[in-house]
Amino acid sequence: MPTTFSKLGLISLTASSFALSSVSYAQQPFNNCPTEAFLIQNPSGTPVAYGVDIDLGSYRTLDSTLGSAKLNGVGFSQHDNFIYGWDYGAKSLARIDGNFEKFALSVTKPSGVPSAIYVGDVSLDENAWYGYRPADGLFKVDLDTMQMSLVANKAQFGSPSIFDIAFHPDNSFAYSIDSSGYLWQIDVGAGTSTRLNQLLDKTVLGFSLTFGAVYFDVDGNFYASNNSNGYVYKVAINGMQSSANFFAYGPSSNSNDGARCALAPVEASPNTDFGDAPDSYNTAYDNSGARHGITTLMLGSVIDGETDASLPPLSDDVSDGVDDEDGIAFPLPVQVGRMSKIKATVSGATSGSVLNAWIDFDGDGSFESDEQIISDSSMSNGEQDIFFSVPPWAQTGSTWARFRLSEISGIGPSGGVPTGEVEDYQIDITEEGVVTEVYPSGADYTTFAYEDQYPIAGDYDMNDVLMNVKYTEYQLDGKVIRLKFEGQIAALGGARHSGFAIRLPDVAPSDVRDDLIELTINNQVVSATVLESGTTDAVLIIHEDLWDITEAGEAEACTYFRTQQGCGTSYRPTWQLTVTMRNAIDNSQMPAFPYDPFIFASPGHYYGDIGYQLTGGYPGRGLEIHLKNKAPTSKFDVRYKALGDDTSSGDTHFHSANGLPWGIEIPLNWQHPLEQVNILKAYRYFATFAADPSGQTAPTWYAATETEKDNRSDDNTDDDNIDENNIYFD
Repeated sequence: MPTTFSKLGLISLTASSFALSSVSYAQQPFNNCPTEAFLIQNPSGTPVAYGVDIDLGSYRTLDSTLGSAKLNGVGFSQHDNFIYGWDYGAKSLARIDGNFEKFALSVTKPSGVPSAIYVGDVSLDENAWYGYRPADGLFKVDLDTMQMSLVANKAQFGSPSIFDIAFHPDNSFAYSIDSSGYLWQIDVGAGTSTRLNQLLDKTVLGFSLTFGAVYFDVDGNFYASNNSNGYVYKVAINGMQSSANFFAYGPSSNSNDGARCALAPVEASPNTDFGDAPDSYNTAYDNSGARHGITTLMLGSVIDGETDASLPPLSDDVSDGVDDEDGIAFPLPVQVGRMSKIKATVSGATSGSVLNAWIDFDGDGSFESDEQIISDSSMSNGEQDIFFSVPPWAQTGSTWARFRLSEISGIGPSGGVPTGEVEDYQIDITEEGVVTEVYPSGADYTTFAYEDQYPIAGDYDMNDVLMNVKYTEYQLDGKVIRLKFEGQIAALGGARHSGFAIRLPDVAPSDVRDDLIELTINNQVVSATVLESGTTDAVLIIHEDLWDITEAGEAEACTYFRTQQGCGTSYRPTWQLTVTMRNAIDNSQMPAFPYDPFIFASPGHYYGDIGYQLTGGYPGRGLEIHLKNKAPTSKFDVRYKALGDDTSSGDTHFHSANGLPWGIEIPLNWQHPLEQVNILKAYRYFATFAADPSGQTAPTWYAATETEKDNRSDDNTDDDNIDENNIYFD
């Protein structure tokens, strides 16, 4: 389906008015079953006939003698190879022959037949024309006897908002699409209409739906042309599971009606140009591939025709030895976050020639709306330079670009157009001028330690979650374009189930390309929603329950991970997260390292009596534990503040009356306390450090010498039974 749209102009070609021909003149049927579709438009009320190539949406004006009165409800009869339609002047059915001359028919009509019927087609099962008008019901004209009858009134048939019908070649039903995009199945034998599933949504598409011309092909594919913009959709009929895909750009009109022999195929002409990219980019004919009817308008000077795309590695250039990708050159490298340019060479240009182009910047195998680099650039003959921006979220490596030259504005990367050329190029995106900033400096990690019994102190062993994390910012021209987080779980000493996340303060979720986020856990790519929804700042969820990816120590008595004597292990659950920015963030606007790492209560798990009582169950994401004075996220339940031992208020967060935090940052080689050993017992200067809001007192409390450890005061613990030699996990 196209990603950009613009309304095409109404076909306004002058046609002479002719008097209605007499049935005494010779009438010439069409030759057999023509593959061309036919379109009757009525600009200013005067009917004009066009031959339409559904495959490309191209059309030609036909010499016609259709009179001056409006024609509608036209349908092709495979019984005699004539077209039949409702003549508004005669208020009756007329026959149109192979020379597009209109002939009057003597039809016996019942009373109450409306003067204008604008929906109709000829049945394939019987020699009969069926016409419908919402206010009056379904009518039938027997083309053998020329008797007209009412098949079903409005009460029986219903009043779907449809504007043309076409009969299926393999069943007795006719089909249409209404103005809301729903598929309708018409049973003319029973005189009923049935609404099937919705194929298209005008609120999503952004334009109105009036399908005034619909057709079938011999394979049972249904084609519907939208009046307002000429877009042709191809529908696979499958009951309530039917589906529609954009197919081609056709002529627009405020008055369309189509007729076609449903026993003829719709297929690409050998005079068609296809692209060469892999089929995920909509390249092959059966995938609504980008294709152009070959005329004198082209990119470069060489173009070749084919009936279908030749997909890599056997592109048409390889298979036939003719390289027709000669219209686009890349004189500058395509670099992340930089300006680049192409040189486009055009021949056969007209005043309406425009170029559209896309590059698959994220490498996902498709061209999307935010990957369009050129939009309706007016082109003239010769060489032109066109500059484009490479977004900061572009992924390095090999990818594909598509260029489409045509005479229709607003086309997308797929579907057929009548003229021009499509050229696909495999290109490389490189990263130049990118610098990195690593935290902490060097190859080490930093460590975050949390006590999970917030808002009470609990055992205050500060080992319930220990997470080692390393940060890398990728910067280009003073702006951050990408982030990498590397982490490992160093310890889990809490029975409670905690999740781990990192918030980017003052970075909006919309600044992050959520579709380019890549998370691996234990070296396996995981499919999970990392960028949390409903938050003010971007919040990245590493995992909702760390116990799901961690096992207790291997010894029989181990109930926790690396917090008990004899429960050591060299194993560490690891993870890595790469985040690409949609909007590059100026270095001065990025939050300071280490951003805001925090733990939260895993959904569906008990997390202490206070959380249970406060929420009436399990607190989940509403209970967060951050580093001291890091503000909680917008999902935090503020009722926890000042409960239990928490005395935070205003701009102060997650600390007790003595300044003791529930989360701390320390170096990687820190010896954390064993299970149920209070950190105040293990590190005598921690309380002094925590009490100073400036953090200048005892800043290296975690690096106490062995002598200082031996001389620590017993005043900092209420547990006199702790073995002084078994305090730290080694």
